[in-house]
Amino acid sequence: MTRRIRKVICLIGAVCTILCANSFLAFAGEWRTGAGPNEGRWWYADEDGSYARNGWLWLDGNRDNIAECYYFDAAGWMLSETVTPDGYTVNEAGAWTENGIVKTRAVQGTAQNQTEEEGMIPVTILAGGRQFEASLLNNASTQALIAQMPFTVTMSEMNGNEKYYYLPAALPTQTQSIGAIHTGDFMLFGSDCLVLFYEDFRTSYQYTRLGAVSNPEGLSEALGRGDVQVTFQLQP
Repeated sequence: MTRRIRKVICLIGAVCTILCANSFLAFAGEWRTGAGPNEGRWWYADEDGSYARNGWLWLDGNRDNIAECYYFDAAGWMLSETVTPDGYTVNEAGAWTENGIVKTRAVQGTAQNQTEEEGMIPVTILAGGRQFEASLLNNASTQALIAQMPFTVTMSEMNGNEKYYYLPAALPTQTQSIGAIHTGDFMLFGSDCLVLFYEDFRTSYQYTRLGAVSNPEGLSEALGRGDVQVTFQLQP
């Protein structure tokens, strides 16, 4: 066997190993956080009562039809900010990354998610002298919010990763466990608190999904680290 053929066979074997290690995809379940000595650690519970462990799992935690890949140890705890036993890097949120870029995979959404995403509503967000295009889901919460547009509010800073504003009146809600927050996510906390996120992180809180900034590059800089005026308006 020539050296060239051996090299090709080894390469194919390595690719197959990676694909097999990352082939599991979870469609239902929720993120949960530990308590006591495990406070701050995360595990993923399936609807049937089982939980992820001993390897990789693709998860769409925030129901945006884009899954990220996470590694769970033998006890079921998600690894974060480390190198996994098989040599791959995961970030602070636990997602598999290469060269600092989160690896993602498109997934089929639930019937409810597909309904919400049909006829996504384009809006413009103005902040810090910048303009960002965003898409809102088509649900009762966003319909009630759109009825108030355009509007400009002063959003307050929280935790170095989000801006929030309390609306004068409540919106309809459909809360869910999100698990992973992504830069540009736009959500409703409770029934009256608008939240615009400008960093990636994990959360145990529940939100109603409103939409997301289409291209969040520069969003963090535009929002800054203090209170900021933000305008929301429908695109013509």
